[in-house]
Amino acid sequence: MTDSSGSSGSSGVKASRTVLFVFVGAHVINDFYATVLPAFLPSVAEEFDLDYTELGILSLAFSLFTGILQPVLGNFADRRGKHKQVVVGGFIAAAIGFLAMASSPTFWFIVLMSLLCGLGAATYHPQATSFIVESYPEERGRMLGIHGLGGSAGHFLAPAVTVLAVAVLDWRLTMVAIAVPAFVTASVLGNKLETTRANEDASLRGAISRELMLVAVTFGVLGIIGRSFLTFMVKMLVDEGWRETDAGIVLTVILLVGAVAQPLGGRLYDRLGGRLVMTSAATGMAAFVAMFAVTDGALALMALAGMEFFAFAVFPVGLALASKLGAGQTGAAAGVVFGVSGLMTAACQPLVGALGESLGDIREALGWLFPVALVAVLLASRLEKASPETGR
Repeated sequence: MTDSSGSSGSSGVKASRTVLFVFVGAHVINDFYATVLPAFLPSVAEEFDLDYTELGILSLAFSLFTGILQPVLGNFADRRGKHKQVVVGGFIAAAIGFLAMASSPTFWFIVLMSLLCGLGAATYHPQATSFIVESYPEERGRMLGIHGLGGSAGHFLAPAVTVLAVAVLDWRLTMVAIAVPAFVTASVLGNKLETTRANEDASLRGAISRELMLVAVTFGVLGIIGRSFLTFMVKMLVDEGWRETDAGIVLTVILLVGAVAQPLGGRLYDRLGGRLVMTSAATGMAAFVAMFAVTDGALALMALAGMEFFAFAVFPVGLALASKLGAGQTGAAAGVVFGVSGLMTAACQPLVGALGESLGDIREALGWLFPVALVAVLLASRLEKASPETGR
């Protein structure tokens, strides 16, 4: 997108910076929505008398379309050059979903509307990755890490903002309020982004390779751990006697680690390669899950922070690997990685909730994720040795 001479080069640099700036902001909003559901769960559970299994089903619905549709929408955008239109439409769909949930008469209506929110989320990462990698092909890890700062800010803000708003307004009015930023983001993206080039030769099958699927599954196993703790943490603490607002604020503080983890993960990818970063992150997550299982109080909260640090660190790594392995089909490849991993993550939430109900303790159920972390270590160690950027 850039040129080495004259005004054309200056214009290209400016355009690239605009893309990065716009998507850092959009990432704040997108990942705010990705983390907002756990903060609603105590209030929703109280109103509709839900157990952990039903909360897991709600989490599954919230993420189901994200998993199924990301590869399809990414491939469609690659073929038709519609990355801009797809990502704008996604934010509009998510906003409508939250507005509809605010009027839910039953739990199952919330579940249905959660699918619409998931449809919105399915559009974001493949399109953002396509724009950023095209703008910064030689610095994809670092720039995707900077892009991750926006996501970390969204994750960080969601729990505290939401639980405080629920305490003041109630959960229904809060859902109405948080729909507004999605409409604003859709408008900004529509005005600031340019239409992308179509690639009529792009095909979903052509974007998929054995190595890409290994990245997706590894990323998914790590996602099962990080998402399970995010989904159930606030409700777990409330059940243990915490005030809802205090539990949400603690989760917010824990998620602050993403502001360091995502840029660091992206930078390390450029320097060390995907396998080393993914293996180190999986090992770190396994150690902190074990720590959580045998501790409580402040030490358990420190273990949660450690887990989320490594979960965030692999986000830009997964996107960078997808863009490099996608054979010129970044949207489809990123969609495969985030789609497969999202589907795995979503499907496991009802299982973790059901295990918590069976054991009578969701904390104990979360501790049983340790073997899952060991599987992630094994899978990450099987990734290609060579660094995608340096060849080392």
